[in-house]
Amino acid sequence: MVAIDTHAHVFPSDGPFAPGARYAPAYAADTAEWFALQESVGVTHGVLVQPSFYGTDNSVLLAALAAHPDRLRGVVVVKPGEDRGTLERWDAAGVRGIRLNLWGGASIPSLDSSDWQSLFEDIGALGWHVELHAEGDRLSEIFRRIGKARVPLVIDHFGRPGAAEGAIDRVLGALEERASAQPVFVKLSAPYRVDADVVTCARRLLASLGPSRLRWGSDWPWTNFEGRHDYIECRRWVDSWLPDDAQRAQILREVPASLFRFD
Repeated sequence: MVAIDTHAHVFPSDGPFAPGARYAPAYAADTAEWFALQESVGVTHGVLVQPSFYGTDNSVLLAALAAHPDRLRGVVVVKPGEDRGTLERWDAAGVRGIRLNLWGGASIPSLDSSDWQSLFEDIGALGWHVELHAEGDRLSEIFRRIGKARVPLVIDHFGRPGAAEGAIDRVLGALEERASAQPVFVKLSAPYRVDADVVTCARRLLASLGPSRLRWGSDWPWTNFEGRHDYIECRRWVDSWLPDDAQRAQILREVPASLFRFD
């Protein structure tokens, strides 16, 4: 196992799109294409993240996991009240977390309610995590609502700090406060979705959290940014952000192998 891509999406060209989806790609992104790109840069395993435009219909992701159980793991989208038996079946299939996509001003759900807290308890018992995609300045409020739930958090895309003065400081402050109580991981992924300087972000995250709390993801196929990037470029970004070989080995392989339970 050389490296693990911890953030990518696969989908056919015809749905199943969720009602009201803000974005609906008219092209397919399949595992065969992704695997070929991985092999060109020494990536051996990957994590599929449920795209927002599919809502809670995880069928495409689950089919990919079933077809490639040794190579893939997954992160699904669910609603509170999901049956524990279903979660256990998905765990056996390779699912390792749930995603909360609150980007774009989406209202923050009642994460402190009994329904959400019960879901967090169930996924925590399975060894899963909660993956969170939101504006950096909203992280403190989201963490507050999650409360004392004993579940690791994985934060997408550097924590999405904005361009305003002090934005990186506010993201780091929120992450450090949460990390003092429960494990927090951050993805070094999708720099083109980040308004702050990503080299500064990467190095300050490394100094604040350490390499054992960082991971890399390609964000392939770069939805809404198609045609502007390539996979080799995405893999090489990590080398430029973090020049230490031992730290990169943790970020590219050791941390995600443990978190996603790759053998």
